[in-house]
Amino acid sequence: MSVNHMENKELVELLKSRNMNFTYPQRAEETLRTVSYYKIKEFAAPFNKIVDGKIDYQGEFFEKILSRYYQDKNLRISLLHAIEDIEVALQTQIAFVLGSVEGNGYTYLDFSKWCNKNEYCKHYLKLKQNNFRRDLFKALKRGKSEEIKQKIKAENNNLPTIWLAVDLLTFGQLVMILELMSTSNLIKISSQYNCSNDELISWLKTVNLLRNICAHNNNIIDIKLKTMPILKDEWKLFILKTGDNMYSNRVSVPIVLIKYLLDKINPKYNYSEISSAMIKLIDGNEKNAKYYGFSNEKVIYSIFPKAKYRNRKRNYSNRRVK
Repeated sequence: MSVNHMENKELVELLKSRNMNFTYPQRAEETLRTVSYYKIKEFAAPFNKIVDGKIDYQGEFFEKILSRYYQDKNLRISLLHAIEDIEVALQTQIAFVLGSVEGNGYTYLDFSKWCNKNEYCKHYLKLKQNNFRRDLFKALKRGKSEEIKQKIKAENNNLPTIWLAVDLLTFGQLVMILELMSTSNLIKISSQYNCSNDELISWLKTVNLLRNICAHNNNIIDIKLKTMPILKDEWKLFILKTGDNMYSNRVSVPIVLIKYLLDKINPKYNYSEISSAMIKLIDGNEKNAKYYGFSNEKVIYSIFPKAKYRNRKRNYSNRRVK
């Protein structure tokens, strides 16, 4: 099987043959030099239908698809910045809790001292402990922090104290530590977010998933969560209800969740980049808002009260099509 090379002009014609409209076809050809055809196809997927065995983009405009691509990029970058603040807060909180166990910075290496022994058997905890130590040692070897290396050398130990170790852990490893914590230890952290232990774990698993998607430059605006986090009642006003006690699993969920966590960490956090990307994607359109999992097109201004109201809708169909 062979696939023939196509020039950008031919790709534009191919998209036209699939019922995609263009405001400026020549600009689209230039765009395809830097944004691949398959990226355009990926972000156009929500609009396509199969008609007589062929893809039909139902008259959507190339410029709208391109805007989705760029707003997805903007949202990914801004969410990654937000998640980094959550990650730093978790590192600090975990280090404080585990460092206070027996007042020893190395006690965290003995899982029997701080884990939930009512929930997990000693053999499972021993396995987790061995795997954790192995992964931490590998991370230490890969790491470039001279401070950590000097501290280890000075203290004649193969592994760092918890206060230094947290900087070597991935977000997923931080969540794993929280999952293994005893109830009393975990409450010390969950109480800072005014939530239950179960709520915190479910939220952070979602944040970890989102972080991985953002870090690998994957499409974030079209995600569908396979596992829903526990929703607080106050969030349900913002998220689209899809059935009896059922809510959308779209991007609205992690956005509302991340804002809640960040408000507890830094009440003055600037959400302008996140809100701006979503406002442009929704574009004052009820259908768009519901696609992304929001209850209506104006609720974004309730989630982000400081966001600037946008009443201008971009109507590509009113533009001249060449």
